[in-house]
Amino acid sequence: MMNTLNIFVFIINLIYVLVSCDATSTAKPEQSLIMHGRITFLPNFQIPTESDAKLTVELQDTSLADASAIVIARSISKAVQFPISFAIKYSPSQILEGHTYSLSVTIKDNKNELLYINDVYIRVTPVGSSRTKLIDIPVKSVKQTNPILNKNQWPELIGKNGQEAVNIIKKETGFTNVMIVKEGSPVTLDYRTDRVRVFVNDEGIVTIVPTIG
Repeated sequence: MMNTLNIFVFIINLIYVLVSCDATSTAKPEQSLIMHGRITFLPNFQIPTESDAKLTVELQDTSLADASAIVIARSISKAVQFPISFAIKYSPSQILEGHTYSLSVTIKDNKNELLYINDVYIRVTPVGSSRTKLIDIPVKSVKQTNPILNKNQWPELIGKNGQEAVNIIKKETGFTNVMIVKEGSPVTLDYRTDRVRVFVNDEGIVTIVPTIG
């Protein structure tokens, strides 16, 4: 009787172990999420950074105002020329309900000296239906690098062919939103840091200084 009971218990334990192992082996691993974005330097020209500069983007838990931010994930890549694309991977299980999260950006040279940093709070939503998937993060210069292009007008293009002026501005800035506008045409009054209107006369010649706006 005792042997029969022992055998029965052994079989039950064996079944439990096999079922547990099977459940573990079939469980799907957690899928990571990726947040993409660009680091911009206003007025958003394609400005080269210093040689061997390094971009670090951190996803941080900034829920506690009087405590240091907790780094959830970090992305490190080369910083060659603005705008700089980045992608940061993180685990959804690290994101806690009710907490607030933000992105922190630094760009340092090969001597680990700070060149650029974001000086505004960049809040993001890491999970959920409205999670942040793509974001632009502006940075400011901490250390003057050479050369820095800081140009928002092109007076030297007065008298040139409109399309030629458009091509020059696109090449210098990397903007895609550079357009020819005929003198007297109605335009919107909104201001944009990534747009240049090139006003031309009936002959297609630039008559007004092209300006960012």
